[in-house]
Amino acid sequence: MDYENDLTPEESVLLIRSMIDKTRHNVAGNSFSFLFWGWLVFLICVLQYILMVWVQTPYHYYVWCLIWVGILVFMFRLFRKKKQEKVVTFVSESMKYLWMGLGITFFITGWICAVNGWHNSFPLFIVLYATGTFVSGRLLKFRPFVIGGILCWIIAPVTAYVSYDNQILLTALALLVSYIIPGHLLKAQQLKNQ
Repeated sequence: MDYENDLTPEESVLLIRSMIDKTRHNVAGNSFSFLFWGWLVFLICVLQYILMVWVQTPYHYYVWCLIWVGILVFMFRLFRKKKQEKVVTFVSESMKYLWMGLGITFFITGWICAVNGWHNSFPLFIVLYATGTFVSGRLLKFRPFVIGGILCWIIAPVTAYVSYDNQILLTALALLVSYIIPGHLLKAQQLKNQ
């Protein structure tokens, strides 16, 4: 039986809408990812700034080793969560590949910056935050991520014109507007819809 011909245009739109809503609900339930990475990197930035400016230790950048702990925690949770996943939609699959690609890009960008110097690394990372949250917001039809992405695109070029220590603070701001605030709004929406 060919089910494509059995649906009216209105029913097709409702079906697509329900799939997007289901994906949004699944992602909202997994707002953990946005909040985990947002808060982790935000706190690392703040801690690096404190160590660099207030404590004035030359080893301020060692706080970024916490990313490896974060990766281990996140991967463990991801594999555990994967076993529970029942339905895969186009949007959820798109989100998976978007963030997988961005994760690899973050790693390679970090590697390049480690070799060539960190001075302009933060504007590059902010552009990646912008891209990920903007595309996620458009896929999920969730305006706070779209706005967060746009704000990051505004913050990134400004960051290129300030000192390294202020770049760290602007990166924390970028994480606040693109990951943390939208992540909490997404979680609140999910709780409201339960």
